[in-house]
Amino acid sequence: MRPHLISIFLILTLSCKTKTSDWQTLDFGAFKMKTPQGWAVFKEKGIDSYIGGLTNKKDSLWFDYGWYSQDIGDEDPKKHKFGQDTINGLTARIVIPIIPGDGYIRMYIPVNGDDKFSISGHNIQSTDTILKIFKSIVFKESDTTINTVLTMSKFKEYPYGTGKTLIMQKCASCHAMNKIIEGPALKDLMKNRTTDWLFKFFTKRELVANDSTHIKLKEEFNNYECMTFPGITKEEIELIRDYIVYK
Repeated sequence: MRPHLISIFLILTLSCKTKTSDWQTLDFGAFKMKTPQGWAVFKEKGIDSYIGGLTNKKDSLWFDYGWYSQDIGDEDPKKHKFGQDTINGLTARIVIPIIPGDGYIRMYIPVNGDDKFSISGHNIQSTDTILKIFKSIVFKESDTTINTVLTMSKFKEYPYGTGKTLIMQKCASCHAMNKIIEGPALKDLMKNRTTDWLFKFFTKRELVANDSTHIKLKEEFNNYECMTFPGITKEEIELIRDYIVYK
């Protein structure tokens, strides 16, 4: 089946209501999740974090919960799509294979100020089922009244990886990561800026026109003014900022 036909099939599949009333709840102590019948918990020995997983003896998911859980972004961008969603009130970054069963399906959630959570599986055919399992995950920090509908339109292809692709599209013509070219170095610009501030800067610059640091930079660079991107989303800004700050 051609990739674009597979994408259409996934959209139609995720749009249909699947009966989940007979799903079971698996309790991992620090969190819970719902799965189809037949999935069971397995445990692994972790050093710096709580690790383990679940399996139905055909497919398996492994999780890592702690300070050092890895974010998504290292997956082959030619084989995966990337997206962001709200899972019971918590922001989650998710990667899925473009062709079901050929690649990773993975989710990362910064649960609180210290703990992060990642869960992933490899070469699993049923993307729809795994995404429904992901959507069911609940921590003590979760708010089950905030759980948006996850659709395939939230996943996009980023040929060079998520943050890097956006930087190449929107920033690289004037900026470098750690040195001055036409504009200031990106790392210096981003490390002390919040997502909300950057969103205003890129979409409604008049809201930060009196910011002292912004005024000082304009003076240093002969009134240089960065381009605006009215259509950029907060999620995309987070991807750009995370890539720059933590790369």
